[in-house]
Amino acid sequence: MIRPSFITSKKLHADLDFRPLPFLRNPHIQTVLGALMPGPNCPFPDRRSLVRLSDGDCLVLHNNTPPGWKLGDPLALLVHGLSGSHASPHICRLAALLLMRRVRVVRMDLRGAGAGVALARHVYHAGRSDDVRAALTEIHSWSPTSPLLLIGLSLGGALALRLASEAADRPVPGLTRLVAVSPPIDLPLCSTLLSLPQNRLYEDSFVRDLLIEARLRQRFFPDLPPPPCPPRNGGDKGRRCRLTMRLFDDLYTAPRSGFADALDYYHKASCAALIPNIQLSTLILTARDDPFIAVEPFEELKVPSNILVRIVNHGGHIGFLGWDGRGGIRWADRYIVEWIMERT
Repeated sequence: MIRPSFITSKKLHADLDFRPLPFLRNPHIQTVLGALMPGPNCPFPDRRSLVRLSDGDCLVLHNNTPPGWKLGDPLALLVHGLSGSHASPHICRLAALLLMRRVRVVRMDLRGAGAGVALARHVYHAGRSDDVRAALTEIHSWSPTSPLLLIGLSLGGALALRLASEAADRPVPGLTRLVAVSPPIDLPLCSTLLSLPQNRLYEDSFVRDLLIEARLRQRFFPDLPPPPCPPRNGGDKGRRCRLTMRLFDDLYTAPRSGFADALDYYHKASCAALIPNIQLSTLILTARDDPFIAVEPFEELKVPSNILVRIVNHGGHIGFLGWDGRGGIRWADRYIVEWIMERT
């Protein structure tokens, strides 16, 4: 078995033990295959729990408990990314690995996502760290002596980092470890990257999925403002403009969440400046060639020794398709689980 290298320095910019699979060095191939290849079903029964929020919305938690787990053993909360859910392949793969290590796993549907679409009038966004806090508080009540492990992917990673920074002043009982994978810590920069022509596939996919979610929400809450419809180009008889992520956030996310517009949302919800406040043992993993997660903010971070910023040269967006040392090709999944269990 090849053990991952655990580095104590503040930042790491070399590949070290990650090498992309042959012919899979291209970041778009890494990103697309990483998302399309299905994850395993969680091997143990799924029990759903509801968490009621202060504004009346509810979150849905999906709880899988391995045989032999007992009170005081580790509990992990997994948080998905934009347009994802508890059933996202990345989330299910990590859950399966953790369950094999006898960690009780809770997969969270962010507000209004997945199984919670009929239970929330409001929408999730990168600033709703209190929703993750509410989920952790609920989980902590199940087993107050269990260490809580928090793993967030993409947008879920940004939410986890924001929560951890706030925990310096408002502690989260039981929370001991944190992993954030490919988190958008600088939303204005990430928005600019996502809008580039070569990233149109990703932008269109995000917007399509978010529109489907918004239309479904409208069926449960018909009194809410309708999903966004792009303006016409050249008057009423002209063709409609393409609905971009920035336009979607201007027309839907921002006004539904108390922001003036998309840029106001991006600036206020970005967490890069908050990361140095984190006092938990934290791993931040990202790829230099991620198509729409800017690497410069990670390179500029000045963090304490409890935070490891791991930047690898290849991997795309949550792709990281490379040998994991145990016969698998999901290097990041194995690395994350080994890292977090080494410290639990």
